[in-house]
Amino acid sequence: MMLDISFLATTQGVPDVIGLLFPNIPNLIAHILASIVIILVLSKLMYKPFRKAVDARRAKINELLNEVVDKQIQANKDRKEAATILNEAKSESLVIVKNARLDANSQKADILESATIEATNLQNHAKSSIIQEREKAQDQIKKSIIETAMLAASKILEENIDEEKNKQIIDDFIKDLI
Repeated sequence: MMLDISFLATTQGVPDVIGLLFPNIPNLIAHILASIVIILVLSKLMYKPFRKAVDARRAKINELLNEVVDKQIQANKDRKEAATILNEAKSESLVIVKNARLDANSQKADILESATIEATNLQNHAKSSIIQEREKAQDQIKKSIIETAMLAASKILEENIDEEKNKQIIDDFIKDLI
């Protein structure tokens, strides 16, 4: 049993559905061949250069990334070296300051010692000067007393009168001294 749909083709306003349902074989083959040719031409002309450009771009990006990594490694090394140099400089400055303090304390002790020695020498010199001056003064006093005693003795001898008169002369002489 076959269905007769021919009445549909004759109706006005209704398109030929059956003819449209099945493709036109020569047209289909032409479209497929044209698509294959376009794909081959595009792959030869466009895909390979595009692929080369993508590969070149990928290589450039990898090169830049490697360069960045190398620079980061170098920066880390430089930072570590700078930190090491800074720590060495700090420890060296501490040693310098410590040595300077030790030298300053040593010089201070030397200055104090020399000042003490000089002060002791000045004291000893002053004491010896005082002793010498005292001895000179004592010698002068002794000489003066001796001279005075000699003078008094000569006066007493000149006037060798009596004991009372001697006592009077000695008292007068002492009053004259004072």
